[in-house]
Amino acid sequence: MLKVALVGVGSWSSAVHGPALAHYAREHPDELELAAVCVRQNMARAREFCQQFGFARVYTDLEEMITAEKPGACWVVAPIEGTRELAGRVMERGVPVIFEKPPGRNLQQAKELAGISRRTGTPNMVAFNRRFAPCTRQALAWAREHGPVEYIYARMLRSGRTDEEFAFGTGIHLLDCVRALAEATMGGVQSATVTRTDSLAGRFDFHVELTFASGARGRCDILPTCGMVEESYLLFGNDRMIVSHLPWTGGTAQAEGKAELWARGELKESLRWPALPLYLSSGFYQEAAQFVAALKERRRPSPSAEEAVDSVALAEAVQEGRPWPT
Repeated sequence: MLKVALVGVGSWSSAVHGPALAHYAREHPDELELAAVCVRQNMARAREFCQQFGFARVYTDLEEMITAEKPGACWVVAPIEGTRELAGRVMERGVPVIFEKPPGRNLQQAKELAGISRRTGTPNMVAFNRRFAPCTRQALAWAREHGPVEYIYARMLRSGRTDEEFAFGTGIHLLDCVRALAEATMGGVQSATVTRTDSLAGRFDFHVELTFASGARGRCDILPTCGMVEESYLLFGNDRMIVSHLPWTGGTAQAEGKAELWARGELKESLRWPALPLYLSSGFYQEAAQFVAALKERRRPSPSAEEAVDSVALAEAVQEGRPWPT
């Protein structure tokens, strides 16, 4: 049985990672032991989290938790500024770890985590959940079956997101998912040029033109303050189109996830996924299952810290409005 520890019980752990792990433990009662959580403060919230999702114990010191519990896997769900330190410490202890994106607050920290991964050989995975969302997996399966892909268009639309580094902290999800789709169908991303435009909210919109190793091209638009929430990926081939819409929830509004296959002007296949529960529809449960499966089968989880470096480098270039690679 795999003993699991979790670092951080904030809103994101409560919304998706806690529910995903609890769901997996229910579905596979002989595979997972939810042993402990670690927090620096707010013990009351930690105990509430344990009761809600089935974890057994609470610690306030990471080293003490690892020494006492000897976990077989650890989830690190920390603010961006804490990921490098915490995930790095867990890897140094030889504990397989899955940690939130981006893997560090800049490219240098992402490279440091990749270096620790190579040096220690500790299995690790960056939590790029879009890669595992049901709509993405279906779109990828169709692309492989009905390729080649000649053009990809992806967009991330948000409302009121005035965080200063939106493209790096959140837009990296879109950019990484495009990288994953490109690696599977177009030989990977070869280069990107970036245009930043001033929005009326006093922040940037980001427009990215991509070239792929196959010779195909693509575009990403990241609009943090456009007044609606949507995230979609469209893959185009010869007289066919594949559509993948990520589900979302906000306030009282919800949009289901969907995948569609169009050919010669007709809708050939269409699948839908309810927006809730989010941890199932948006890939968090599936990425947890993939991480656990990799550990059970003694293979390297993916995407690892090393694989994530190019996603971080691309997101940093987009945030700064410069070409990639430099």
